[in-house]
Amino acid sequence: MANFDGPGFAMVDGYWIQTKAIDIEPSTDISPYLSRLLEDCVWNGNRAIVFDLYWDVSKSVDTTKSQWRLSSVKLSTKNFCLFLRLPNPFTDNLKDLYRFFASKFVTFVGVQIQEDLVLLKENHGIVIRSSLEIGKLAAKARGTPIVEFLGTRELAHKILWYDMSRLDSIQSKWDEAGGNDRLEAAAIEGWLIYNVYDQLQQ
Repeated sequence: MANFDGPGFAMVDGYWIQTKAIDIEPSTDISPYLSRLLEDCVWNGNRAIVFDLYWDVSKSVDTTKSQWRLSSVKLSTKNFCLFLRLPNPFTDNLKDLYRFFASKFVTFVGVQIQEDLVLLKENHGIVIRSSLEIGKLAAKARGTPIVEFLGTRELAHKILWYDMSRLDSIQSKWDEAGGNDRLEAAAIEGWLIYNVYDQLQQ
């Protein structure tokens, strides 16, 4: 079983999130970690995986194509946060990630994801089979259209009213933040959106 042996972080409600950050190389097997996430989201009932994508500008001189390249992926469940730094160019072992995103058994939940979905398909041929824009769900559930356009922090504050001081503290000094601080921010953001989704499903 994959071991999420990175630092663990306590959330404001006392819940504990275990993390793992991986720099993917050609020999890296990420499938056990992806399987662990799938198991966790099924065991916890809502079958949701929160995702966030990070992009770099491609060095390609081909101006007929989009110049964005997927550089990192963050995946969060109730108990885990996995941060994957992707190689350039992509290697064969990323086929596990392609299959993971194509899973029909879970819903991939994100904030402002429409452009990400287009870039994934156009640039990398990756199709997320079942996705949910959490802002649209929140706007419909709360009857407040403006909620659809909020970012992670603002949306979570609107729905959950949690204390955001730790996340604010890290983000206010982002350029000086260490690796663990940035990983903690990633864990907090994933946990917040997971809880927003959970709340809206009730």
